[in-house]
Amino acid sequence: MTTSNGICAGIYSKKDAKLIRLQHHIFSHEKDGSTTPNYLYDAYFGYQVNNNKTVWLNNLAVDQAEYINGTNIIHSVQHHDQLTFDSYYFTPFSGTDDGSSSIMYMLVKVTNNGPTRNVSLFSQQNLHLGTDYATKDEETSYNSSNNYIKEFNTKTGSFAIYKNLNSQNQLYQTGNQNQTPVNYLQSNSNLNNSIQSQGDDLVNGFENKNIQISAGQSQWFGVEIGLREDGNENQLSQTVDSNAQTSLQGSPAAILQQEENWWQNWHAKERMPKGLNSQETQTYRQSTAVLKMSQVREKSEGYGQVLASLIPGEWSIAWVRDGSYSIKALIDSGHYQEAKEALNFFLNAKTKQNSDGTNYFQKNYIESNNTSAPIYGLNTKLSSNYLLSVCRYFGDGSEDSDYNDNGPNIEFDGWGLVLWVLDDYINQTHDYSFLLNNQQVLTAQQWISRKQQIVDSANRGLTTAKQTTVTAKNTYQTAKAKEEQVKQTTKTTINTAKGWIKRKQGIVKAAKQTLRHAKTAQDKQKAQAWLTAKQAELTKELNKQNQVIAQAQQQLTTAKDQVKTAKSALVSANAQQQTASNWLKVKQAELTKEKAKQEPIIQENIKSTNWYKITTQDADLLIELANKQNGLIQPDSSIWEEHWTPYSVLKNAPARQQFAFTDITAWSGLQSAADMAQKLGFNDSYQKYSQAAAKLKTSILKNLITTEDGQQIIASSIERKGDSQHENDGSTVEAINQGLVPSNSSLAQGMIASYNKYLRIKTGSTPGFMRDQDGDLYDSREWGFIDLRIAGALAKMGDRSESKTLIDWMTSQAQNNYYLIPELLDYTNQDYAGSVPMGGFGSGSYILALNDYYNK
Repeated sequence: MTTSNGICAGIYSKKDAKLIRLQHHIFSHEKDGSTTPNYLYDAYFGYQVNNNKTVWLNNLAVDQAEYINGTNIIHSVQHHDQLTFDSYYFTPFSGTDDGSSSIMYMLVKVTNNGPTRNVSLFSQQNLHLGTDYATKDEETSYNSSNNYIKEFNTKTGSFAIYKNLNSQNQLYQTGNQNQTPVNYLQSNSNLNNSIQSQGDDLVNGFENKNIQISAGQSQWFGVEIGLREDGNENQLSQTVDSNAQTSLQGSPAAILQQEENWWQNWHAKERMPKGLNSQETQTYRQSTAVLKMSQVREKSEGYGQVLASLIPGEWSIAWVRDGSYSIKALIDSGHYQEAKEALNFFLNAKTKQNSDGTNYFQKNYIESNNTSAPIYGLNTKLSSNYLLSVCRYFGDGSEDSDYNDNGPNIEFDGWGLVLWVLDDYINQTHDYSFLLNNQQVLTAQQWISRKQQIVDSANRGLTTAKQTTVTAKNTYQTAKAKEEQVKQTTKTTINTAKGWIKRKQGIVKAAKQTLRHAKTAQDKQKAQAWLTAKQAELTKELNKQNQVIAQAQQQLTTAKDQVKTAKSALVSANAQQQTASNWLKVKQAELTKEKAKQEPIIQENIKSTNWYKITTQDADLLIELANKQNGLIQPDSSIWEEHWTPYSVLKNAPARQQFAFTDITAWSGLQSAADMAQKLGFNDSYQKYSQAAAKLKTSILKNLITTEDGQQIIASSIERKGDSQHENDGSTVEAINQGLVPSNSSLAQGMIASYNKYLRIKTGSTPGFMRDQDGDLYDSREWGFIDLRIAGALAKMGDRSESKTLIDWMTSQAQNNYYLIPELLDYTNQDYAGSVPMGGFGSGSYILALNDYYNK
């Protein structure tokens, strides 16, 4: 189990029941040719009850070992002689931190489960500070003023301080052979306050003698170990003594509480998806803690880098690719400051250079026209020294790449990934000052942005005005047409009504004539009755038809009024459009004037900004790396680090190829560069990067898609395309995760189907995947990163059941392994394998998977 605070790292072995490692750096290699040494052979506690024989805890079984969840604090529990020993080991984030001294705490709470007894508590610490970085020529002395043992080597500068955190009845001793605390106590009851000043393999320890512990009560003990490599006792003693006061003025328990409080405060700002179950919550919290432990905090040029794994993992080195996934997880979990510090490291780290100031790998491999072995130059000229390592970094922040018989690893995928996470950081935080980290540039661009926003608003206003005018014109034309229609309808209606009236009037007129011509009284009476009836009908018809005429005339009036209203609205809309057009012209002129004023300031100072670095030394170079024949990124070593000899030479993998993963990440990076440019108001850059991204996407879809088992997939590389025994690669799932392949597409479905058929682990009970079809043991083991990235893609595709199956599988594995996420799982029995705990490819990918699942 590993504890780290970003400055130093230690390991507790449950099997051996003791601390077995303390190193002054958390990374494996500080610089080229160096390896970070382990100074600690071992350290552990022991005890006596009532002056009986000493029992050492490393000889007792560990009943329980765990992390205090979400922290770097290792907790073990042991039982013996009716005593319970709760031990705690950690490298602190809390307390005094000088940024260069290594501090390790070992604390123990002894609980008496029997009758009241006197208990003596011992500790033994065995650091190897010899001239040979082992046991030769060590020196020790006791500082009586500050009550600590110091161990040192004047030739190497290695220097350690040991401080007892419980001063009650203290004894101490240093020595070798039969004078070590363990050996001495085989025939003696107590340590003897003796110091052996020189010797090989000197060992030291403390004793708190005969501390009475009542039945059911507990007593705390502890040791603080401080370590430096520069012999600076003054600095180290100040740090150790300052931290020890928390315990000496109270109890060692106060140091533990202080550290737990620090972690609680750190997690308080954490963003966690809603709906997580208990196991997922604990794994999520431990995963963010692993990322925190993996970030270098030394006051050096390596500050901020995030390691791919912690010790004892092999990959305690800062890869660009792994670091990018760690940064994305830090952003998703709300730890923006850590993400910013990691990005800042990438933007300021040192590349390996030739004596003429050119980048070593760039000049000697990428740009070289020597295409023969062992150089195999790409003959691709770049307009600037690249910014980001082609592989990884040493602890001092300088570029590194590993070699084998097939040359170095030169990887371009990290160049796109850093743009991706930088854009994500900007989108989440709106920290534009991080990109434009020159006040003059930032201020100038803010002025332009303000004017641009006004122009954009004016443009929107003119667009709205034009739409209003079009609507008003259509409304007027519709009203005019309707008026003409109503006129015709009204004319017909009125004429028809008048016709009915005229017919009735004619009948009345005829009835009057009949009355006039009637001869007899009977005829006159009959004619009069007829006339009266017809006059009544005429009156009724007049009432009816006059109403019809009035309604028709009202409809005509309404139609005319609508035309008048529509015409007025059209006149008003035209006026408003003209006003909006005039306003836009004025604001465009103001923008042009502002640009003329501010752009010289920007141009004069832009080269000192992160934006200039990340564009001219990264995004622009991705465009320049496009192969002229197929538009894809030039061949590289890519995600699986297949080294530099071309596939055409080896006729097999691992070999340099045009990998889909590199093209996917390059596309994502260019999209991200375009997004940032748009937000900053750099329209020319926006156009350049968005067009380059679109062109690369077209090349990917044209050249890397192949049909397999009747479904389309993205092949691992151009070289492997069409070979169903080798073209499937789990890393291509990033095309779905990054958005290049729509999650609802048949292509996405085909890719998942191919993973299930060709990459699914066939042994054991796992639902997980190997990384590719290359066939060696490393490739063919189950990869936690691939499991979790496929889980994220499935969540995006709406297949929540399969996504959750993978998440549950990895969560259950973590639950049984201290809530840590591994690099690999064994092919046969799914035991943890590879580097544990893994950072971006482990804890980071777990955080991303849960956010993908629960936030979709």
